[in-house]
Amino acid sequence: MRMKKLITDFVWDVYRLMQRHYITFHLLMWLKERGIMRNISYRLWRFNTKAVRPEEAMRKSREFFSANADRSERVLSLLADDKSKIVWGGVVCYRTEGVQIKPELYSENDQYFVSDVIQINDGEVFVDVGGFIGDTVQVFIDFTKRAKAKFKKIVVFEPDKANCDLIKKYFGKRKDVVLIEKGLSDRENTLYFVGEGPWVRVVDDPEESTFSVPVIDLDSVPEGQDATWIKMDIEGSEMDALKGAQNVIRRNHPKLTICIYHSDEDMLRIAEYIHELVPEYKLYVRCHKGDGTETVLYAIP
Repeated sequence: MRMKKLITDFVWDVYRLMQRHYITFHLLMWLKERGIMRNISYRLWRFNTKAVRPEEAMRKSREFFSANADRSERVLSLLADDKSKIVWGGVVCYRTEGVQIKPELYSENDQYFVSDVIQINDGEVFVDVGGFIGDTVQVFIDFTKRAKAKFKKIVVFEPDKANCDLIKKYFGKRKDVVLIEKGLSDRENTLYFVGEGPWVRVVDDPEESTFSVPVIDLDSVPEGQDATWIKMDIEGSEMDALKGAQNVIRRNHPKLTICIYHSDEDMLRIAEYIHELVPEYKLYVRCHKGDGTETVLYAIP
């Protein structure tokens, strides 16, 4: 077990080092666009764990989806194609029974940019909520080039200073990339957290917290008012961020690519809420990792 941890730590140290240099950053993006980086990450996770969903987590998921069977049927009825329904069911099956998702039901190289679901247009205003180190920004830029389209602007929300420094390093000279060093929620606020990695949780008492994140609602951000495409991956805070973007969504009907895998509730409520905001949206679900993580809801106007 100690050897596994040493190998894992070494690989992640190399990965973090590669993030900080221009040439190796673009190498990482090349690997990511081809699904290689995600495959390495997944294999590393399987190497370092039993790769089995914990029984307690499965029990809670079974109870949740059993208690919400009517909502589950409703969400399935909202999905626009059979593949979405099969993928959604496969992810739920993994969450409740630990059954690995079949390879044909997930793709590792096209998260947020599934070609049979989403199309890019000239003049896109891409809002990247949870910008990390700018990886999705770079993939979006490459995606537009391949499509021979021209985007208008990219607006990135990222509260972590180290990540913001990298975004400034790689995109700071571009006038069409706007960085906002905050997170998104349903209102302007400060959120307090304790823990690290997957064990992070929100706390009410600032004295108890280990770090804080300033947040704002998209509806009050001038740079985001003309959004045509909104992507969100913010560790389970997507619902609050959607509520804070409801005016922009109702007015613009932007394309939405929203992660729904962070909780059982998100597997239901995000689709329900988006349909409530804009009933005309066509809703699709695609999975981009074999353990059900990186499951994305695509809302297409």
